[in-house]
Amino acid sequence: MPGKSLSKPIPRKELILERAEWHFAEHGFQGASLSAIARDCEVGNPGLLHHFPSKEALYGAVLERHADELAAHMRQWADDEARETRHLRARLLTFVTLQVEWMHARPAGAKLLLREMMDNAERIQRAQIRPLEGSLRASLALIEEAQAAGVMRRELSATVILTIILGTLNYAKIARPTFSMAFPEPALKSDPAWMTMVARDVLSVVTVDGALSE
Repeated sequence: MPGKSLSKPIPRKELILERAEWHFAEHGFQGASLSAIARDCEVGNPGLLHHFPSKEALYGAVLERHADELAAHMRQWADDEARETRHLRARLLTFVTLQVEWMHARPAGAKLLLREMMDNAERIQRAQIRPLEGSLRASLALIEEAQAAGVMRRELSATVILTIILGTLNYAKIARPTFSMAFPEPALKSDPAWMTMVARDVLSVVTVDGALSE
């Protein structure tokens, strides 16, 4: 668990969200305990429930926080003025690069989002609000645009391509420590080097030959 900071105190609600992120990332929605989160924040159960009346509300707020961050990252390439093919290639590269940068900068957040995909299949069916849906739809729209422009493979569905990209990046990060002991690939010794290589190569798999180098 991250150590408690000695810097300027942060607002109580932000503190709860920060510590809850760690608990949900480590234990998942079902395994995380509101009492444990409250103790970690030193606010007690009543103090936590004052801000978030249920575990579902707290979990949703944590996901929304990450969805907002991801949306901000997405806007870095989505707001490009030109929609020409040459700009589209750059946006594809930026899209994958930003995924890797975000995973490196926010490891607990990346772990949390992976758990959301893996652990909460039943909960997501009942969820009234799905915070990640916006960033996923924006990613899908970029892939569909690339397919229409002939930059990305059209024989695969856009949803499959998005699954390949996000799934490969997440698995590559999780597997690197084990792979680094089993295989001699030099890039495996460094997380940034490994993830940069994986990002480049997975994009080459789903794009048309030579599309990114033209």
